[in-house]
Amino acid sequence: MSETYRPVVNHLTRIILKLIEEPVPYDLVASPDQPPTADNVRRFGERLARRADRVAAMIEALAARGFTFKFEKDRVFADSNEMEAQEAKRYLISQGFADTEFQVLLEYARKWGVL
Repeated sequence: MSETYRPVVNHLTRIILKLIEEPVPYDLVASPDQPPTADNVRRFGERLARRADRVAAMIEALAARGFTFKFEKDRVFADSNEMEAQEAKRYLISQGFADTEFQVLLEYARKWGVL
């Protein structure tokens, strides 16, 4: 008798990409004992631009693997029902991203009618 594998759950792999580093590096702009300078603000802007470039590159890499995207507040959510979480993490790392640049979540939902 031939059995076919039927998963009893659906899964959602979600990659969270934060547009702003946490904690926010405001110390690049000013310290408590010094007023902000134009150079401090420029350095802060350059750091934000570098982060935005990295997030954009991750979006491109994940889009190539079929992820869909949505934006909320300061985060981009990349979702897939096809790629498993560990596979997605390995993929991003193989593309040159550090695991500290993104967060991976895996959600399971039981299918209807299964006990």
